[in-house]
Amino acid sequence: MATGHRQRMRNRFYKEGIDNFEPHEALEMILYFTIPRHDTNAIAHRLIEHFGSFHGVLEANREALLKFGLTENTVAHLKMFPAFVNYYTQSRAWGTAYFSDSTAIGNYAVNKIGERTNEVFGVLCLTAQRKFINFEIIEEGTVASATVSPRKVAECALRNNASKVVFVHNHPSGSLMPSIDDKELTKRLASMLDTMDIGLVDHIIVANGRFSSMSEQGII
Repeated sequence: MATGHRQRMRNRFYKEGIDNFEPHEALEMILYFTIPRHDTNAIAHRLIEHFGSFHGVLEANREALLKFGLTENTVAHLKMFPAFVNYYTQSRAWGTAYFSDSTAIGNYAVNKIGERTNEVFGVLCLTAQRKFINFEIIEEGTVASATVSPRKVAECALRNNASKVVFVHNHPSGSLMPSIDDKELTKRLASMLDTMDIGLVDHIIVANGRFSSMSEQGII
């Protein structure tokens, strides 16, 4: 009976999409993957009643979901779901983007690392026409600093077949001004990339939801 119901739900999803599903039905289907032998419709109803809404369930913290009686595997699945949706949405949005100016680059940088509490250093890889290829965080440090390996920068650029790159890092302290170390590192890495025939477009600093561009400041 349960197997037949689940197959009917899947067939309905393939035919109609998800828009016409009730919240408990959508949640019920998410639970199929980690609860194979129980009535997930009833569980979904109880979860939504307890946490107030579909998104309330997905946004509930791990401890609350475990206390409700869900297994660690199911909790992990629920917590992954909105994260994967966000990842997919960003991939579609940025995957066809061209970064023609510092504003576009800076907005992307704020979106990617603006909420980080530790200092991180990332490399935005671009084609010769500045079309998005990939973004990788290659170093993560403490609140105050992150040590950057030139080898990792080079490997990232080569791995992604980048013709141009942008460095992105944050200042959890809140300052948008590049430090002396930031400037020296940028010049050293730019020189290394030049020997690889890879251009450095910019170095963006992110702090408190804002950004500054070393290129606009004449440092690059």
